Amino acid sequence: MGRTYLMIILLLYAIAAFSQTEYRLSVKDSKMIIRGTSSLHNWQCKAEQISGQMNVQVDGDKLVNIQSLSVNVQSISIKSIQENGAYFDKNMDKNVYKALQADRHPAILFNLTNLTLSNTTANVTGLLKIAGKSNEIKFNARHSKIAGGMVFEGKVPLKMTDYNVDPPTALFGTIRTGNEITVEFKMVFIPAK
Repeated sequence: MGRTYLMIILLLYAIAAFSQTEYRLSVKDSKMIIRGTSSLHNWQCKAEQISGQMNVQVDGDKLVNIQSLSVNVQSISIKSIQENGAYFDKNMDKNVYKALQADRHPAILFNLTNLTLSNTTANVTGLLKIAGKSNEIKFNARHSKIAGGMVFEGKVPLKMTDYNVDPPTALFGTIRTGNEITVEFKMVFIPAK
């Protein structure tokens, strides 16, 4: 009886010592910019509707492990912007939505599958789903703690054709976008209430 009681106490202590905390993406503090090229000029778009959650294991105020992390971007929230951040053009937006097949695939999804943390760097592996096609991606991100939360920042190079996305064209094909894009992100996660 005494040994069983002791094992239960130790198990409860371990659970309490390494508690699990849920974090949610702070929409107002996070941002995602997609940058690309075309035969006319460079272009960029901003994702305006992003959501996400992260479950972490902590020991006191120290992060021990990120158990899960997911991010959801609504395809029709991606808007073309000028270099100064002002809105650019609704026709470009329509080309983006058509290329992303937004009517059939309304969300771009990322789900973490593996993560290794060092002092300031996160080595990330996950599944990225765009236009209904999923691929494993690997990238590095900077991570830092802020009051009550965590920040991940980085850049991820992608090829549109890896996701069965035809690079958009305009003016009857005379303007063509490049296949390579870069996704720049700042994801701020704060404890869920």
